[in-house]
Amino acid sequence: MEQISVPGGETVFVERLENGLAVLVLPRKQFVRTYGVLSVNYGSLDSQFQTAGQGVVEVPPGIAHFLEHKLFEEPDGSVFDRFAALGGSVNAFTSYSQTSYLFTTVENWRESLLYLLEFVNRLHLTEENVEKEKGIIEQELRMYADHPDHRILSTLLENLYHQHPVRLDIGGTVESVRRITKGELESCYHIFYQPGNMALVVVGDLDPEETCALVRAHYPRREPGPSVERLDPQEPSSIVKPWAEAELPISRPRYMLGFKHDPIWRGEELLRMQIAMALGLRLVAGRSSQAYAELYEAQLIDDSYWASFRGHPRFAHSLLSSETDEPEALHERLRGIINRLQASGVDEGEVERLKKGFFGMFLAALDSFEYTANRITAQYFEGTPYHRYLEILQGVTAQEVHRALCELLDWERSSVSILRPVKNHG
Repeated sequence: MEQISVPGGETVFVERLENGLAVLVLPRKQFVRTYGVLSVNYGSLDSQFQTAGQGVVEVPPGIAHFLEHKLFEEPDGSVFDRFAALGGSVNAFTSYSQTSYLFTTVENWRESLLYLLEFVNRLHLTEENVEKEKGIIEQELRMYADHPDHRILSTLLENLYHQHPVRLDIGGTVESVRRITKGELESCYHIFYQPGNMALVVVGDLDPEETCALVRAHYPRREPGPSVERLDPQEPSSIVKPWAEAELPISRPRYMLGFKHDPIWRGEELLRMQIAMALGLRLVAGRSSQAYAELYEAQLIDDSYWASFRGHPRFAHSLLSSETDEPEALHERLRGIINRLQASGVDEGEVERLKKGFFGMFLAALDSFEYTANRITAQYFEGTPYHRYLEILQGVTAQEVHRALCELLDWERSSVSILRPVKNHG
């Protein structure tokens, strides 16, 4: 069993079972709660792939999310009721790149863990329950379409990406969901829900050897699936459109600026860029930054202002957003702030101060079982060295941060999405 020292002085115990499943156990002594998450390296991006014997397969967007819904359905009883009877709770989520099923409990962790493995490895589909689920998911998609946060982001991603599936809702579209068939769901489940394409992370006061032995002895046997190659469309470097506006029944306008990047980083290089851009965007949007003070004093932003970099092996972009009464004025002021940072460089002392803050935030976040387990899972699938985060953070320089801001915040590859309150025509 491999042992990996992680920040905070803890050790993750890693074992890859004969069936290919990666089991990662993080002991937390004297804690009464146990958290487990079984994740599939399969998400909304995987609507086009190639398998041995089948060639290129293209399925309607939204199947990963659809499968997440259906795995909670059983012929008799309820997955939620079963976990509640064990004294725990269960949930799941689908992202662009993974689907995760999780439980948390203060008692009966062994039984909860075994039931997690059982229900994720059993698919109960009928023509009737598939058709019924379509209506439920359509309703969910329509509800989110009217939510301001969802609407402004989805519009921006459609502005940035021509063909890449990151431009689509994780749940797909109403039209794509209607096209999904029972056969396609079964095929994608068989291909992607393979132990070798999954990872289990368990955190709590438990013994790693016992936990791995439990999983090894009880993991359901599955027919092996074919090898699969994920296919992303050839995405142009250009954007679709630089500006888009829409109206919703909201009280104040909302502004979002996005920059499209090429996903060229892997492994440690990707983690290093994630850190460098996180630091750089703090100089543009951090509460203690000069930029934040300038925008706040000009009454162009409020506490809703934020910025983030999303770097993944298959896509990358940066986002900045705020509610504002003057979206155009905010855009021009932000353009000036970013241009100044790119032209004059970044202050080394400021970057070092931010790095100390990141150091503290990272250690504080380790107190959360959910955050730690989900981060271990995501970085395991991405191939980034989570256990070396603090070491890599310490090595990132002000010059790297400046170079990242100059190279990635390219106005030729940027777009703006604005939501305005519906005009009163009465």
